[in-house]
Amino acid sequence: MNRSKQFLSLLTASVCGGVAALLLAHVFLKEESRPSPAPAPVAEKTGGKAKRSTVLPDTNADAGTLQSQFSETISRSMPAVVLITAQKRIGVVSPYANLYNYGRRRIDYMEIPSGQGSGFFIRENGYILTNHHVVRNQDSFWITTHEGEEYPAKVVGIDPPTDLALLKIDTNRKFPVLEFADAESVKIGHWAIAIGAPFSLSRTVTIGIVSNTRRNGVGMNLHESYVQTDASINPGNSGGPLLNIQGKVIGVNDFILSPSGGNIGLSFAISSDIAKQVSTELIRNGHVERPWLGAVLTPLNRNARKKLGIEHGVLISQLFRSSPAAKTLRPGDIVLKANGRNVSTPYDLQGCIFSLQPGSKLNLTIRREGKTIPVELTLTKSPRNWFRGGMNADDESVYVRQM
Repeated sequence: MNRSKQFLSLLTASVCGGVAALLLAHVFLKEESRPSPAPAPVAEKTGGKAKRSTVLPDTNADAGTLQSQFSETISRSMPAVVLITAQKRIGVVSPYANLYNYGRRRIDYMEIPSGQGSGFFIRENGYILTNHHVVRNQDSFWITTHEGEEYPAKVVGIDPPTDLALLKIDTNRKFPVLEFADAESVKIGHWAIAIGAPFSLSRTVTIGIVSNTRRNGVGMNLHESYVQTDASINPGNSGGPLLNIQGKVIGVNDFILSPSGGNIGLSFAISSDIAKQVSTELIRNGHVERPWLGAVLTPLNRNARKKLGIEHGVLISQLFRSSPAAKTLRPGDIVLKANGRNVSTPYDLQGCIFSLQPGSKLNLTIRREGKTIPVELTLTKSPRNWFRGGMNADDESVYVRQM
């Protein structure tokens, strides 16, 4: 009898143990099937202090997101970029005699393609911004849109000091446009996307970064403020947009610097703030009215600044007769500040002047005969053809090519 009870007790314990084991196995298997949480940051001791290590992001996911954003921006922006074909009207001696002029040869006039460039719509009603050197000395223009449609266009305004020009298509159709970015938001290292028609290859995209901003003193134009980029710019890109990753215009592609004439990553685009201001005035007036100081400015080298005991400044070397400067300044004056800003180069002073309107007051701090004195003068409207553009023709050390 005792043996029977012992057997039943052992049997019952075995069954209960087996059921418990099955339940524990089920729980463990369920826990293992759950996804593992991301590893928490681990504290490492460095120099007696705990240093928190971070978990690296998923680079594949980030690269894919960036790639998608590039594609979306380019697809959205490209329809607003156009190909500009310029034509020149030339006279050709006809092989047929002119019966109304005593048998003399007749001259027939014909238009031939003489150059190509790029541009982009800034208004839905057909205003196109491009470079002045694209339209200079040309007689007629044809615009080829992203869809392949062709329209004749005419020049409605030019601004040689900034190398900008405005074309207009007369049609009732509405076109896609590009917006200008805030120039202050453009930073070194930001993405830069160039769209244009290099070597007549329309709808070509190149990508780089912003190498520098507010670049001046290059000597290409009178009013200079460039976005420098390493995005590949080539002949035919002139007048096309340089975009940020959101698809807004940060510059208008203008020229490259190169010792050989080929692209080496030194490309320059006219800054968006200048392009926006000039295009607005060209639409409104057909020209840009600029203030005039009427002085020839000369930079000071390090030895001259050390001798004069100044850290920055530009020299007034000549004055134009009856100009605003002639009434107040003297040759030999050194301009230290303009409207409260330090002046280190002639382009600093020119940029300050060009940011004003004719009739505006200009407050200068100058050094004259060892004394620092304030001077106030009133800027007037600039005379016609007072500017001159282009680099020194004798300087062959760097090849400058307008695209």
